Amino acid sequence: SILKKYGFTKQNTLMATSLCPDEINHDPSDLPVIMQNHWGDVFPMGGISGAPFVGKTGFKAFSSHVPEDGNIIILFGPHVGISSDGEVGACMRHGQGKMSTACGA
Repeated sequence: SILKKYGFTKQNTLMATSLCPDEINHDPSDLPVIMQNHWGDVFPMGGISGAPFVGKTGFKAFSSHVPEDGNIIILFGPHVGISSDGEVGACMRHGQGKMSTACGA
């Protein structure tokens, strides 16, 4: 991986996420879960719409948790669902009988 070339390892890297807490973002095949499985511990910084809500104090707290001479990775952003028919913005939630929007923010 390109990050390995620059010295990023699971032992010296802490990942933060700033993503919408929507349950559809946490299926085993979703990027945040795959990245957490690879990098380990996660410092959550976000909320609805993926905006980091932690502010200066939260970023300071996050940086104080990073291993000495270590690295950070931040995964952030909003999300959009794509239905099985390819409709952008729609998703089928578990237990529901009709499509809904992926994010209400």
